[in-house]
Amino acid sequence: MLDMEAMKEMIRREIQSISTLEERVAFKDLMEGVFISLYETNLSMYRKLEERIMNDLAYDAGRYLIRTGIVERACYDWSHHQMSAMQEEDTKPRILSAGEIREEISRSGRYRAGSVFLRCDSIEVSGLAASGMEEDAVIKAGREYPVKVHVQRSRRYLDQIGSLYRLFIKNGIPWVTVNAPYLFKMLDLYISSLPEEIADEEAVILAGVELGAYNKLAYHDMVPIWNVGYRKVESVGFPVPCADRRGYEHVVSLDDGAEHGYLVADEEAQEVRRVGEKLYIMGRDGRAKRWDICTIRGGRERRTDRYSFPVMENLRRDTFCERFQKNSGRPVRTRGELERYIRGFGLEDQIGYAGCSIEEETGEAETYSMNFFIEDEIRDKERRKRLVLTFRQVGAEKWLLRDLAGFLASSVQEFFPEYHCMGRLL
Repeated sequence: MLDMEAMKEMIRREIQSISTLEERVAFKDLMEGVFISLYETNLSMYRKLEERIMNDLAYDAGRYLIRTGIVERACYDWSHHQMSAMQEEDTKPRILSAGEIREEISRSGRYRAGSVFLRCDSIEVSGLAASGMEEDAVIKAGREYPVKVHVQRSRRYLDQIGSLYRLFIKNGIPWVTVNAPYLFKMLDLYISSLPEEIADEEAVILAGVELGAYNKLAYHDMVPIWNVGYRKVESVGFPVPCADRRGYEHVVSLDDGAEHGYLVADEEAQEVRRVGEKLYIMGRDGRAKRWDICTIRGGRERRTDRYSFPVMENLRRDTFCERFQKNSGRPVRTRGELERYIRGFGLEDQIGYAGCSIEEETGEAETYSMNFFIEDEIRDKERRKRLVLTFRQVGAEKWLLRDLAGFLASSVQEFFPEYHCMGRLL
């Protein structure tokens, strides 16, 4: 359909081609009074139809946007409207008495004295974590004492992402790969013994650790953050018996914002649906109760917000093609469709997509899966080939490129289960 300016230009050319004055005036009146008005009405109806189709294809993906980031403990904002610590214990120094630490060591064989964030390439982080290295450190307990710390990749935050995935599946919400590169760069520091001369009542704190060449890349006292929170909410009114006479429908009022996403984390929930500002939860218990609710907080950034490193998101651009593809379940078959899908994440200012190739499954992969907790128990893992997505550096944060490539490859994996999808940097 021609746009209005193109239509007007075409009419002007037709008017100029008419030599008789009376015919020119009649033609102009006809165009102004009938044709252009009809065209404008038709254009308006077309736009309304397009808007209606867009609304019919609408989905609540925006409510389930997951944002992740990391900040210094000193800059952590307890009052932030959206982002909170993944683990509250990170927001304060880890200080226990020597007696409590010895009890922990006797019970589990080690004590987590602290954590460190490495601002470097994912291959370097993996190599350091896999080496099982022990490093020199200093603890403070009245005075300073030398100790050995064991360096290990932190699993605490990654397990939280895996738990969130299971909540999405249980609530019937489609899972979208979480863009969480910082969580794969967190290392935990463990000690397995304390100097005997430290009295049990002395408070112990990790005062420093020597990581050799990685010292300049190590950030201590960092707090991983996300826009996910957990709380208990009381059901409203009395549970209503379901038609099957076996379960009851509980109603939970969502009074803290329509822009948020909600997942029911309670084990007793069998089915969940959302209508407007209410959650309808089906369960076996006929008594009113408090439900465990996971809130995915929405809202816009505020001008006073400050982050140490860029906040990562997993939301795709909201376009007609995106909604239609989601609604129809249309598979990605061509290279053009694959490129459109990758660009839909809006990461072109950080990493550039260069193409793809199919290769034999040989050698070590450059990237890791951000959906490592999803097991493919059906397909033959030994016979699959690799679908390698190649990327080039665009942004200034080179140390994040391989992580972003892994995120995009993990997202593409959904469309190509017959391949191992991996990323590679040019």
